[in-house]
Amino acid sequence: MDKGFSVIVCCFNSSDLLEETIRCICGLKSEDKFSCEVIIVDNASTDDTAETADKLLKEFKCSFPYKIVSEPEPGLSFARKKGFDIAENEYLVYCDDDNRLDNNYLINAFEILENEKQIGALGGFSEAVSDSEFPYWFSDFKQSFSVGRQSGSSGEIISGLHSLWGAGMILRRAALEELYGKGFKSLLSDRTGNKLVSGGDSELCFALRLAGWKIWFDENLKLKHYLPSKRLKWEYLRELNRGFGRQKIIFDAYILNFRGNKTSQPETDWKKRSLYLLKKMRSYGFRKILNFRKPCDGDPEIIRMEKTIGSIQELIKLRSEYGRLIKETGRSEWISR
Repeated sequence: MDKGFSVIVCCFNSSDLLEETIRCICGLKSEDKFSCEVIIVDNASTDDTAETADKLLKEFKCSFPYKIVSEPEPGLSFARKKGFDIAENEYLVYCDDDNRLDNNYLINAFEILENEKQIGALGGFSEAVSDSEFPYWFSDFKQSFSVGRQSGSSGEIISGLHSLWGAGMILRRAALEELYGKGFKSLLSDRTGNKLVSGGDSELCFALRLAGWKIWFDENLKLKHYLPSKRLKWEYLRELNRGFGRQKIIFDAYILNFRGNKTSQPETDWKKRSLYLLKKMRSYGFRKILNFRKPCDGDPEIIRMEKTIGSIQELIKLRSEYGRLIKETGRSEWISR
């Protein structure tokens, strides 16, 4: 395995997004200390994503070797696994099709990863860019869009409740190989096409932490995250956060098994967990619940309610599996004892 980076761009119908993403990848600075390759994964696209990527890589005179491969099974996790399987370098950079990496991204990442050998996953600071005006409420909810800081300061993210978002995340191949080699299997179905089901990146972070690897944030790693106008809608944010609520029920299996977590933890029994969530829902008040169907743009309590509803929906769906998932995760071979 070569010491260097495999920049993996997972795409679904991405032809309209790729120009700036690939321009920035082709402009990445490198050093003799490490190599770099670019992998474009076309994940069951129905447009000309693969042809557009090839054209742009040639147009921008990409100096790195590159591959354009197909993953016919829809789903971001499948696309990322395909990139992992064919990557030839030690560090995997998952660059989303709407990410624009700073030209020093690899140089800064290499120094961080070489200095701290127990980092399993590394993330940075992202800035939002768009071709339309940001809504007045955006700054209050920017982290829902994977924008801003991922921790209060650079260094290890200690809390078992927190993870990194997938935008620009760098994974150490040795950590992933160890995890998969010991039998890790995802509990979560990740984003498929345009459906707002995601969380595979967070799940990997939780699993890596349980396996004994560090999750790390560094503000010197910078990227821009392009957000089209259709994503800057209050309805989109509400739907996104309901999805976050669904994820949280799955993440209980990791959070409850994290020995270093000192915060209050949810109940392992699904009925008690349901009761807790229903009490939380009632705490919002009758008037707020009556107004829930109204737009209520910018209201943070509506967003919290969406998360709670998402959690209740997922818990009902998994009622016969919830306790088993937590117990089986706790017995997993890949957990550091």
